[in-house]
Amino acid sequence: MKLHHSTGAIAFLLATPLVTSLSVGIAPSRAATIAGSAAGVMIDNFSHRSTETGTFTNTYTQTLANSGSVISEATADAVFLSNCHELLAANLSQSEVIGSGNNYSGLAQSQAAVIGDFFIDAEETFSFNFQTFLALLTSVDNPQSERARANGSISFWVINTVTNILLDSFQFAMGLDSSNGFSANAFVSNSFKPTEINFNFLAQESAAASLLYTSGVYSRTFNGATNLRLVEVKNNIAKAEAEAEAVPEPSTVLGTAIFLGLFVRQRKHKKQMSELKSKV
Repeated sequence: MKLHHSTGAIAFLLATPLVTSLSVGIAPSRAATIAGSAAGVMIDNFSHRSTETGTFTNTYTQTLANSGSVISEATADAVFLSNCHELLAANLSQSEVIGSGNNYSGLAQSQAAVIGDFFIDAEETFSFNFQTFLALLTSVDNPQSERARANGSISFWVINTVTNILLDSFQFAMGLDSSNGFSANAFVSNSFKPTEINFNFLAQESAAASLLYTSGVYSRTFNGATNLRLVEVKNNIAKAEAEAEAVPEPSTVLGTAIFLGLFVRQRKHKKQMSELKSKV
């Protein structure tokens, strides 16, 4: 996979724990069922200074073990640096569940977001560069009785804060399920221009991992003065269970639209990942 230097650090930080878990899951002496989801985003080279910035993180874990054992971990970090020469926004989130035995269930959820407000004068072009990384892992010790699921999504929204209208979006999501395989969908509006898309998929016996890296540019010229809000948010979910009821998902963690309060008129767009992969 070809990575730019600045993105290599993100890829390394995110991929290392997942690859380590994959090795642990495959090793016979340390058999375990593992579900992992991690994501990172970096946004820089903004054309305009922000008028206001903000970040948001949230994590949730839940475990239930009777005759088995399970560990759920979730982390999330976000930063929007506006007091330096150039604006820089970045966030990382990771969810992982490791279980073993006959009767357990575990859930880990993480969410991270960066938010920036901008004023764009008439006939000016607002632009920025972005890089994203999304990694998923599932590894099952006993496919007959255990199940691992990992999901991840990254979304960019550019909103007119006066009219509350969604102007542009870039969204993609992937899922790995030890029982049902791989799934994905994506949408890219015209103002988002991906310059590099790399996708890798690895499967070995009862373990699988998917890695997606993208980089690109957002650029849009506005005819009149416009107040904009850029929102980037990611969600990562990992589940592992064995002969147990599915762990419910709390709506507070995934209620992105509620916590932002911005998307009353948000349009939802989905396309098959095959269209995205055709560009690779």
